[in-house]
Amino acid sequence: MTGKNVHYYLIKTARVSGWLLFGLVLLYIVTGFVLCQRHGFHRLIDVQTALILHKLFEWPLLIAFATHSVATIYFALRRWGWIARRTKH
Repeated sequence: MTGKNVHYYLIKTARVSGWLLFGLVLLYIVTGFVLCQRHGFHRLIDVQTALILHKLFEWPLLIAFATHSVATIYFALRRWGWIARRTKH
């Protein structure tokens, strides 16, 4: 049987959520700078749109962070030996 195991999907989840998290954090920072009208970012979009986008990104950012954190913490605990590897019977 050549089915993919759970670790394959956890690695893919960590990578996808990491890239998603990277993009969301960048957009969150940019919209925050627009709201503060700092560093010239307020010329990109108006403040009202930035406020809507900034608030809209809160939950996706938290979900991406939690997903990425759980997957990578699991792999860190395995690497450090806190979670034992299963042996095949």
